[in-house]
Amino acid sequence: MNYIIAIKTAVILFPILAFLITGPFILQQYHKFASINPLKTIILYSFIFYLLCAYFLVILPLPPMDTIQSNPDWMIQPIPFHFIIDLIKETPFQITAPSTYIKAIIHPSFYIVIFNIILLIPFGMFLTYYKGYSLKKVIKYSFLLSLFFEFTQLTRLYGIYPKPYRLCDIDDLILNTLGGVIGNNLMKKIENKVPSKKELEEKSYQKGTSISPLKRITLFFLDFFLYLTLLSFTKGEHPYILFIIYFTIIPICYHQKTLGSAFLNIRLTKIKKTPLYYLRPYFLYAYYIFTPYFIMKITTIFIKNIKNTNVIIIYEILIMIGTFVFYIINLWKTFRKKTRFYDKLFATKYESTINETRRRN
Repeated sequence: MNYIIAIKTAVILFPILAFLITGPFILQQYHKFASINPLKTIILYSFIFYLLCAYFLVILPLPPMDTIQSNPDWMIQPIPFHFIIDLIKETPFQITAPSTYIKAIIHPSFYIVIFNIILLIPFGMFLTYYKGYSLKKVIKYSFLLSLFFEFTQLTRLYGIYPKPYRLCDIDDLILNTLGGVIGNNLMKKIENKVPSKKELEEKSYQKGTSISPLKRITLFFLDFFLYLTLLSFTKGEHPYILFIIYFTIIPICYHQKTLGSAFLNIRLTKIKKTPLYYLRPYFLYAYYIFTPYFIMKITTIFIKNIKNTNVIIIYEILIMIGTFVFYIINLWKTFRKKTRFYDKLFATKYESTINETRRRN
């Protein structure tokens, strides 16, 4: 039952954690590989979910404060391999009596040992496959993760509880680290049957030579975020001048790249010579941001003279629905088509510079 509680908690919190890391993850992948590999993404998010489960399996369930008042101030078991003594004393196992084998296996003293070993097997497999760590490093990091779990228990859940509510056991360090070693060995036995990390990265580089719709959207928001960040340093003064500097002067001086496109390994190039090329960013942000904003402003002025509250509410709802539909349609068209109408209007296209970046590195 305790295991189910821990996993349910992880399932509830994982979407929140995934939401928080998705933005940085997308930026990191586009910066390094200029693309996002689905298999790598699944592996990484699965690993994060696993760590979340492992953590909650260690700390949950949390007992009521009043139930731990009688616990000693320190709950430490410092004797290595003491679990063997517990197995001998507490389980009904007798080597000469096969009927006791099943009873011994389902006894808490036995399955807790097995659980502590299994807990870090995925960790050892991930470090071996995804990070390419040697056995020595797997042992080191498995031990450190186990030490973090024991530290959590020893510190009374970082001081939240007045006394420890779980035993800090040196055997857990040994068994957890053993699990990491087993994971390392398991991964080495099957690594020839799964794509290597190097192969996944090479596929990412190959895919990164094309400009995906998600990359275009990421660039749009990254450039706007960087522009607003720079604007905040000027305390909001001269926003139009800063816009010209960011979206026109910097690309002219920096190989047709903004700060955002340089980070994402993208360049906006001309299909044909036209002065309209430099107007593209102004049109783009006016179209996606200022057009809905001005429509809302105009509507606000229009409904000021309306005294019927119900009519005002209907107008506001219609504007919200219209704005939502506007963005949904444009999002759908961006994912459906490689080029948008403004690409044709300004005779521009995006191209990847990831190969140039790889050669320089």
